[in-house]
Amino acid sequence: MVRGKQVYTVVSLLLVVALAAAHVRIVYDGNGQAIYWNNPSSVSVVIQSAGSDNINDGSDEVALRNAIDAWNDVSSTTATLVEVQSAAQKARTDWQADDIHLMMFDESNQSGYFGPSSGTVAVTPLTFYITGAIIDADVLFNGGGYQFTTTGQSGRFDIQDVATHELGHLLGLDHSGVAGATMFPYVDPAVILHRSLSADDVGGLRHMYPAGSFGRIGGSLFRSDGTPVIGAQISVRDSAGRTAGAILTNSAGAFTVQALEPGTYSVLAVPMDQPVSAANLSNWYTIQTNFGATLMGQAVVTGGGTSSIGGQTALPNTSLSLGRSFDDFPQRVTMGQTTTHLLRGAGLVPGSTLVASDPSMVITPTGWNGSSVQFQVTCPASVSLGHFDLSVTDPLGNLEILVGGLEVTPPNPTVTTVSPSAAIGAGGAVISLSGTGFRPGCRVILGDQIYEEGQPGGAILVSSTSLRLVLAPTIGGLHDVVVMDRSGVEGRKVNGFTVQANPVIASVFPAVGQSFGGTLVRITGSDFQVGSSVHIDGAFQSLVSVISPSEIEVVTTGGVPGGPYILTVQVPSGEVASSAFQYESKPDPVLTEVSPASGTDKGGNTVTLSGLQLHSDLEVVFGANPSTGQGGSLAQVLTVTESQIEVSVPAWSASSASVLLRDSLTGQAFMLTGAYTYIASSQSHVGGACGSVIPTVPPGWRDRLSAGGWLLFLLVFGLGRARRGSLAALGVRAS
Repeated sequence: MVRGKQVYTVVSLLLVVALAAAHVRIVYDGNGQAIYWNNPSSVSVVIQSAGSDNINDGSDEVALRNAIDAWNDVSSTTATLVEVQSAAQKARTDWQADDIHLMMFDESNQSGYFGPSSGTVAVTPLTFYITGAIIDADVLFNGGGYQFTTTGQSGRFDIQDVATHELGHLLGLDHSGVAGATMFPYVDPAVILHRSLSADDVGGLRHMYPAGSFGRIGGSLFRSDGTPVIGAQISVRDSAGRTAGAILTNSAGAFTVQALEPGTYSVLAVPMDQPVSAANLSNWYTIQTNFGATLMGQAVVTGGGTSSIGGQTALPNTSLSLGRSFDDFPQRVTMGQTTTHLLRGAGLVPGSTLVASDPSMVITPTGWNGSSVQFQVTCPASVSLGHFDLSVTDPLGNLEILVGGLEVTPPNPTVTTVSPSAAIGAGGAVISLSGTGFRPGCRVILGDQIYEEGQPGGAILVSSTSLRLVLAPTIGGLHDVVVMDRSGVEGRKVNGFTVQANPVIASVFPAVGQSFGGTLVRITGSDFQVGSSVHIDGAFQSLVSVISPSEIEVVTTGGVPGGPYILTVQVPSGEVASSAFQYESKPDPVLTEVSPASGTDKGGNTVTLSGLQLHSDLEVVFGANPSTGQGGSLAQVLTVTESQIEVSVPAWSASSASVLLRDSLTGQAFMLTGAYTYIASSQSHVGGACGSVIPTVPPGWRDRLSAGGWLLFLLVFGLGRARRGSLAALGVRAS
């Protein structure tokens, strides 16, 4: 059995490095400066309109919006992600530009981060001045190498789960040693609980961008000989036993856990050796693990104050450990239920004990196997939601603590009825949902709309079994009705609601094709639905792909030369939109290769285009819109043969650009998307996920790094250690 598994790792190159420690911020290794947004109250993000090739109902955009909301729902912070919904901005793909912060799926490695053997699933490139001020940040998904889902399809990565983690990097957060945190370095395709933030994630955002007064706990950790323990993970639990935050000790063994609510906390120290280890971190810190888990005492925190526990002595090192990177974290525990679990480790022998940091949870081990333990957790319905530690004590009294490894959630909501089950897409209908497990702060997802309980225009919580909402203008089609709890768990009524809407065609590109068929035609518009059919002059087109509610691709079957003929798109509910298309007896041009495939944004270099059916009536356009064929810049044609055209490349902004061949007489066209890469003339580029940039204007150096790239490794059960994605070729450390 092979199971996909991920490690988020900060790529370091050219002295660009990031600090990975609890909720500590990303730090520039050149001067120790933490990075930040100058104007955190208005960090713009743009969800690129093409979305994921794996999703054709628009739910990928909804998932990304939910991830944005997860961070925006944090109170007492000045940080706000502002989604820009301008159609012109959403159509852009030039993520390298500093004036746009894109969330986009790179389906053909236009970014250059995702080569054929890449193990990277998603990456967040950050550009900043050495003062720490962020210039640009973007979230890129490896759509060409991996599959994504919004519905829990097996083996696919949950878009909202991935995006929530990456947005933490975009804001300036690095990885967490808390096993259940959104910023924890590992994820499995089956895990969705990173959709919601842990207390450690929330504390990190408040620490970076405070808008209120919070408490702190300080202290130091030493060995029995008085030497400091460097890089120990310090974690604190609240009075309910929940993990409230964590940090690493510095070179003097000192620490300060930030952004704590008033209350009484237990403080503990654990070596960062498993499931997060020094191999996961940058070289910014020295990580010492030659000590044992240590309970350091309690501290009372007041608003705005610092409580000190003084200097504490670490217990001796042991070989006992609990939790491995290939275990699924967090381990979900459900209120009012008994769940079964398995964790790996070392020294997990019969006679050991296993307890949760909330003692009302009953832990029943069912098998101690030395390198693993099987157990059941019976969770009372009264237990608080959140993350809890799991502690193991062996027969010799040695202690190991897995910080935040358990997450208590409510049971999955259920959606049993939706009434009415259909309405027009213009909105205004009152919709009632019945089911179970509806809780404050839940959200209803219907089509492309999100209804957050308690927010203006959101869902109204009538009871734990009833929700009501007023339908907003919604894309047409048959939609699942989803109720998502604040914890990220969800209930879904598949195909539970039909939105009746008339499709609209905005453009057909190209609008002319060869009469014997085979022309790739892109139709843009709105309210296209899965199952839509396309006809040209009444002839059914068999090769139709609904890319999204706003785009359809058709490979024509051919027809009689002439026209224009009527082209129609009919959605499953019967509504029809129409446009025009015509056939030419002349064959379409075909472009197979662009060489060289890159150059500076100033243009002027000579490029050879290879293909078929090439002739002197063809125009060559760089940078046209991949869906509509509009825009772009004409190249100067130098020479033409039937198989090659030589052109002088026009200037264009630094980005991956399409190359379009367009017949100036007939309108026939052929496009290669992302066929040519414009490189900023002011940048020096390094292969891989990061590089160095020298601006042409003050204030000076700025550096680009890739924060939180997800590096795939495969675990083959029974065949030894996992194979992990590596960046060794770039001279960086990956694990």
